[in-house]
Amino acid sequence: MLSVASYCRHMPLRHERLGEADPDTLRRDVVDSLKRGELSVLPTETVYGLAALPSQPKAVARAQAWKGRSKDQPFTWHVADIADVKKLGAKIPLAAERLMERYWPGPLTLILPGKDGETIGVRLPAHEFTRSVIRACGEPLWLTSVNATGEAPLTEPDAIAAACRDEGGATILVDDGASPLGVASTIVRVAPAPLEVLREGILSRDEVLSAAADMILFVCSGNTCRSPLAEAMARQLTGEAMGIPPEQVLARGIKFASAGTATVPGMAASDGSLEAGAEIGLDLGAHISLPIEPSLWQRAIAIYCLSDSHRRALLAEAPELADKIQMLRPDGLDIADPFGGDLRVYQRARDEMHAAVKARMQDWWP
Repeated sequence: MLSVASYCRHMPLRHERLGEADPDTLRRDVVDSLKRGELSVLPTETVYGLAALPSQPKAVARAQAWKGRSKDQPFTWHVADIADVKKLGAKIPLAAERLMERYWPGPLTLILPGKDGETIGVRLPAHEFTRSVIRACGEPLWLTSVNATGEAPLTEPDAIAAACRDEGGATILVDDGASPLGVASTIVRVAPAPLEVLREGILSRDEVLSAAADMILFVCSGNTCRSPLAEAMARQLTGEAMGIPPEQVLARGIKFASAGTATVPGMAASDGSLEAGAEIGLDLGAHISLPIEPSLWQRAIAIYCLSDSHRRALLAEAPELADKIQMLRPDGLDIADPFGGDLRVYQRARDEMHAAVKARMQDWWP
């Protein structure tokens, strides 16, 4: 494997500070260099990227030598616009659409299904100049972190310049200061299911999986008694139906959540719900109450209310939710609020909810 310094023996590196350069001239020079089969180092919000134009075999060979990669280890495609993804022959499942909408441009690489069973790694970087270079090239770029495989990525432009001083394998370094995040992008394999986070960056596994999943929302008043139990039951029963532990349901694309129409945020589950839930293997110890708000009801694909008063309150505030909202009980009856009652009252409410959730499961897991 060749180090950066040992490979950089072809020509001196041109070190251009973006804040001091004319951006149009610098963009043109970078594009011309890339089209001649040369390499450039470009800034992104994560780490600096060694850029090669995939249509230039000479550039691809240089990048592979720099990284110490074999020909069957592909680089990540970097696009200027979301519309460019389909031009690569990639298919975009619904989960990928949600992640693109939430995190692009940004520090997320998606592994998407391509043609003939192949996969395509693609990212839309958040750095405006680098996107403008990609757009001016007329085709996506391959960008890879500036390091030999197995070594830490270089994030400081002076360190990159020092590694290539007087013997640059890259022709141009576009210096925009230290990388803002300094951490490589999160990588998510979207297909085949389940979603898999191959590498965590600034975006965590749970954050990404939650953003990609279908959200099923349960609503009661205080979000401390009924809806937390319904949420936990749905996760448990769905996991059983899938043959997996409940904590793995999220990776299969289903997120269960709960909220209250009249709650104080940050409250724990009630003692009665904690005890009644524990009797059937539900742990509500980490529950924190949330008030129902637009960001939740807009994100949910289905909303189940524990009482008709909740349904009416939501429809009064957001009539457009009519097609999403249902009573949890299929017969349309309320499940009485056990708040203030003894354990038997909580057990009765729990058992009603358990039966209702089992009956409703076919809505999200046929």
